[in-house]
Amino acid sequence: MAPGERVLIAGNGPLNLQLAVELLQGGARVLAVVESAPRPSAARLRPALAALRAAPDLVWQGARYLRILRRAGVPVHWGRQVVAAEGEDRVRRAWVAPHDAPAERTAFDVDTLCLGYGFIPSTELARMLGCEHRAAGRHLDHLATATAEDGATSVPGVYVVGDGADLGGARVALARGTLAGAAAARALGRDAPHDARTVTELLRAEAFQRALWTLYQAPPRSLAAVPDDTVLCRCEEIRFGDVRAQIRAGRDSLAAIKRNTRLGMGRCQGRYCALTAARLVTDLTGRAVEPEQYLAPRPPARPVPAGALGFEKPEWGGHRPAITPNLARPVETAPLPEMQADVVVIGAGVLGASLAYYLSQAGQDVLVLDRDELNLQASGANAGSLHVQLLSFDFGAKAQAGGGPAAATLPLGPLSVRLWQQIARDCGEDLEIKITGGLMVADSEAGMRFIDAKAALERRHGIEAHVIDGAELRRLSPALSEGLLGAELCPMEGKINPLRATYALAARAQARGARFVRGCNVQSIERLPGDGAGFVLATSRGTVRARRLVNASGAWSSAVGDMLGVRIPVQGAPLQMIVTEPAPPLVDHLIAHADRHLSLKQAASGGLLIGGGWTAAFDPAMRLNRAVRDSLEGSLWVARHVLPAVAGLHMVRCWAGMNVNIDGAPILGEVPGVPGFFNAVTSNGYTLAPIAGKLVTELLVHGDAGMDLTPFGIERFQ
Repeated sequence: MAPGERVLIAGNGPLNLQLAVELLQGGARVLAVVESAPRPSAARLRPALAALRAAPDLVWQGARYLRILRRAGVPVHWGRQVVAAEGEDRVRRAWVAPHDAPAERTAFDVDTLCLGYGFIPSTELARMLGCEHRAAGRHLDHLATATAEDGATSVPGVYVVGDGADLGGARVALARGTLAGAAAARALGRDAPHDARTVTELLRAEAFQRALWTLYQAPPRSLAAVPDDTVLCRCEEIRFGDVRAQIRAGRDSLAAIKRNTRLGMGRCQGRYCALTAARLVTDLTGRAVEPEQYLAPRPPARPVPAGALGFEKPEWGGHRPAITPNLARPVETAPLPEMQADVVVIGAGVLGASLAYYLSQAGQDVLVLDRDELNLQASGANAGSLHVQLLSFDFGAKAQAGGGPAAATLPLGPLSVRLWQQIARDCGEDLEIKITGGLMVADSEAGMRFIDAKAALERRHGIEAHVIDGAELRRLSPALSEGLLGAELCPMEGKINPLRATYALAARAQARGARFVRGCNVQSIERLPGDGAGFVLATSRGTVRARRLVNASGAWSSAVGDMLGVRIPVQGAPLQMIVTEPAPPLVDHLIAHADRHLSLKQAASGGLLIGGGWTAAFDPAMRLNRAVRDSLEGSLWVARHVLPAVAGLHMVRCWAGMNVNIDGAPILGEVPGVPGFFNAVTSNGYTLAPIAGKLVTELLVHGDAGMDLTPFGIERFQ
């Protein structure tokens, strides 16, 4: 900061006084300190005395700061806040107003504006470990780790102290750290007696903090007056108006806001913006955001070089199935009056939304139920690949059921991609569909023979597929490794933005009369007597009657079948994806590998999306699917092996989603012996959702799908 630079300091708390003094001593010209809390008065004598008793040295230090500022002619404006800032290339003017009279503005011509409206603890690691959290009740109600006085958390063996748990100042952190060290030593069988003196120091430091924040208690914060064009999420440049629009449209959970705006997807992972978005949700809906409904913590806590994490790992075939229980965190649970519809769809992922789209287009009365809300599990946690060719583990020795079911599914891919393009035109929305082609690369002669045989099979099923050599591959995609010998090129492959497409489908269906109900967990299903008489569903929000029923619950479809005595051989396969920081253009195509798990593409934001079926795990403490270190290392190694530039990028985050594991083919159609009960379940779900939804709709409306669905019938498992 240059000497004489005009600085305005605004915020809440005594650290603003310290900053002002230090800037003065550094040669800056401090215009004023703008403090949110009201001016100290006789009414606050009790907390002032409590602070003096608990930490007299800190109180006198604060008084010293005030004396220095007074001598320098720096005013302290109590009970005021910055309400606006102006400037083209940099800030030039700031406007200050009292809390109770926001129209009474005072302008300051400034070179620098320092804002300090409270800190946020770094609870990411504790949340990743599944430790219990609570709303702190101060500022914007940040999440604080629930701990004992020695830092012990709800997870045995995990201790959290200092700003990794909550904000309490250096003395609280020092005392808790001392107690945590002793507790950890005792847990390891070491001699560490209880330290009564440190406990006394902790109590005194906490008493000081309580008194301090009573003295500096600012009026309740309201975000209603913040203009719509104010930036809320700096990483992704999301504005208040963007978030308010989503909340008013009914997408009023933090998870839905994140998917629809990208809020919290930047380098800070929502550490700063999520609290503000949560307060907006509360302000506009009257509903408090519970700790478990905050954005899920995603490793790494801070961006790390991708090149430092890649290590070769063993490969395997297909996806690794796992039993994953109910992951729902519904934001609405209130009972509803009895509902009924001609067609009830269970599951509001992309397939449920596709069914609603086509059924409403056909004039059907359709009701979609979800135990959580639209697009929150597999559909909203995938990377948006549009696969048309077989994946490496759908052909050859690694393929399930010999690869026959997957091969029979091949004709559906191009049909579904074209339907996605029609849907985008119908919705009038950019779904970021890019059909740039897919490349399955090979780095060995065996890999080249594999893709040669695979391409021949795909061509027999009507898929356009070409095998190209290394020179042609590098002409098409120069950034790929020079060690690659060639590739299979499938021109029909590409990508779509799943954070837009599912919501666009649902919005178009709702405009045609389809209804969606969230937080509605189906608990049992009763068949009414007589063919075609329908079903009665008991749900967590009340009774639902349906003449016909469609199971579109993805990885949890077998649980729905169990309610009707129908075995549906579907399992979930938790898997993870990785995203890097934005990079210059590196790849246009959807990249896969002939002998390794890999799906790699570059998003419109510039980040690389790296996946391909690397296994994730269910975390019972958090009720979330979580990333696995071995999978992260293996996935990054393969990506770097194929695209060397990956090594020079930072990994910003990874996340875990859910794949649907069947036998390589979908399950579509009416269940024999249970008239009116249909399945619409598929792996490769984002690609195939439109065609699966359309085919089942044709069956429901006309009794004929227009193509032979025998390869996809549930009878093949009997």
